[in-house]
Formats: sequence, structure tokens, C-alpha cells
Amino acid sequence: MKRIKNTLKIIVVLMLFVSCQKETPQRVVEKTVLKANLLAANYGIGYFEQLKELQKNEYLKYYDNDGEEYAATYSQYLHRVTIPDLERSLRDIQKLEVNEDSKELISTSIALFEYCIDFYKKDYAEIAYMYDEGKTQQEINQLIKEFKAKSLEEFKEKNLELDEAAKKYAEKKGVNLKFV
Repeated sequence: MKRIKNTLKIIVVLMLFVSCQKETPQRVVEKTVLKANLLAANYGIGYFEQLKELQKNEYLKYYDNDGEEYAATYSQYLHRVTIPDLERSLRDIQKLEVNEDSKELISTSIALFEYCIDFYKKDYAEIAYMYDEGKTQQEINQLIKEFKAKSLEEFKEKNLELDEAAKKYAEKKGVNLKFV
């Protein structure tokens, strides 16, 4: 019995030690910057081109709460896969320890994710619905063009702010970070 208590104490101490460890600068960059690269890659028509490819290869699917796999429409995939993944990434960033060095990087990353999640929920949802309804590519392209006209500049600005904050942080912390 005494042996079990000692073992449990050791396990508790190890769990506390592991849970209290701070994120390394490399992990901070990965969570704030590298995940944000997906936002740029999926901006505008790029996201829907990826969905087309998934659909063509029969990989446009989601898993429901019961663990069953289902074929997805564009709207279902957006709401059941993409947006929850973005929100999970945002929560991971929000959980990072903010200090003097990381404050700007974390706040600019959060701002970019919040901005993008908002247009995924509104603008992308409308575009996805048009695909699901079988609207013509010309109609869809027009809506994407309107979306870009109202959001591209702010998206670029927020992305640039994140890049600049990441460069400063990486340089200060000795993290190898290259932009292509």
C-alpha cells in the first residue's frame, strides 16, 4: 500500500512538472505563424479548389459525434471540419503564455485568426452554399471577387503584421524562421 502511495505521488509530481513547462520559442512560432500559413494558402478561391480536389477524390468527409464517417457537402465540411480546426488553433494560441517578448506575436496571430474565422463563417459559408446549390462557376467567381475586394487589403495587412512580429520574435529568441 505504501508503495502504491509513493508511486502515485511520483506520478502526480511528474504530471505537474510536465503541465507547468513553458512553450519553447520554437513551439510559439509554430502555433502562431506556421498555422497561420494555412490561412494564406486557403484565402479566396484556393480553399474551394482544395474542396473540389477532395470531392473529386472522394475525401470530402467529416466525422460526426458518433465517430461515423460521412460524405460532406462544401457547407458541411466548412462548418464541421475547417472552422472547428481554425477555432482549435486559435484556442491553442490564446493559451500561450504572454510575456514581453511574445506579446506582439501572439496578439497579431490572434487578430489574424479571429478575422479569418469571421469571414469563414460568413463569406465562405455563402460561397460554400453556392457550390452546394450548383450555382454556376461564373456566379461563384463573382462572389469570390466581391469577397476579395472587401477583405484582401485587411487580410494582407494583418498577415504582414504577423510576419513582422514573427521576425522580431524569432530573431530575439534565436528561432530559425524563413519566409518564402
